[in-house]
Amino acid sequence: MNQPPVKQPKRPAFQFSLLGLMVVMFVVAAAAAPGYYMLRGQTLPQSRLVGMLMVLAGPLLLMTLISVVLSLTHRGQR
Repeated sequence: MNQPPVKQPKRPAFQFSLLGLMVVMFVVAAAAAPGYYMLRGQTLPQSRLVGMLMVLAGPLLLMTLISVVLSLTHRGQR
């Protein structure tokens, strides 16, 4: 006898949390800020230095802040 096909459970629509949205917005802002200072360097030479420092120190600061936020929300403990 033929058995009825097994129904696959439907996946819910893609959702993200408020924390996820905050992290994405922070990453976008941290990526856009050095670009602004690098472009402003044509008129103001000091801003190129600020842009370079942000490019070099930005990833470390970003990882540190994300780690702190995740430890405060206890999402890092699974």
